[in-house]
Amino acid sequence: MYTINYKPSFADLEIPQAMRERADVLFFKKGQIVYQEGSTPLGAYFVDSGQVKISMLGSLGKEKIVKIVTDSELLCFSDLFSHRRYSTSAQAMEETSLLFISKRDFWEVLNDRRDIFLSLLWRLSEQIKVVQETITDLAYKPVRGRLADAILNLNNKIKGKDLEYQSISLTRADLAGYVGTVKETVNRLLSELREEKIISTSGSRIVIRDMDKLIRISEMYN
Repeated sequence: MYTINYKPSFADLEIPQAMRERADVLFFKKGQIVYQEGSTPLGAYFVDSGQVKISMLGSLGKEKIVKIVTDSELLCFSDLFSHRRYSTSAQAMEETSLLFISKRDFWEVLNDRRDIFLSLLWRLSEQIKVVQETITDLAYKPVRGRLADAILNLNNKIKGKDLEYQSISLTRADLAGYVGTVKETVNRLLSELREEKIISTSGSRIVIRDMDKLIRISEMYN
């Protein structure tokens, strides 16, 4: 399912200076691990710049990408809220800077700022909704429709970096993990979309040439 909705973020709420003052700035190179699935959360990670891949391992050890996190987003705060080990892993997809806030400082700020606390609860409910929709799509939606969804949703996250056309950059393996299929299927479907002049590609870069047609493919299978 492809959706474009307004979602309140910390940027909208103007992060309290107290939170930034308590945070450590951490820099990660492309491919570096931020945290591993099964480890214990020590605090909250806030994306200051860059992109982070959130993934988990399936029963057969195959990576499934849950989402791509960009500017002004928190990483896996649901695990921090639930006082449990990380249910996913996080890895930098490019040079990325994160703000790390200890659990104690994070909760102190939330206790002082009811608006931010309520925003987090809203996000948590939205995450649950997205998970439910993803499960439904994996069960009933063909891979072609899921690939269109993935390209549209990823583009919606990082749009504005290309002035002429809207584009994303993601390895075929990562895109396959995001869609829930294998790399060979992604390559075949991307070739079809190129032939239909809906997209063009250059290496890992995917450029959307016909947004309307791509949206129609997504909505065709809803």
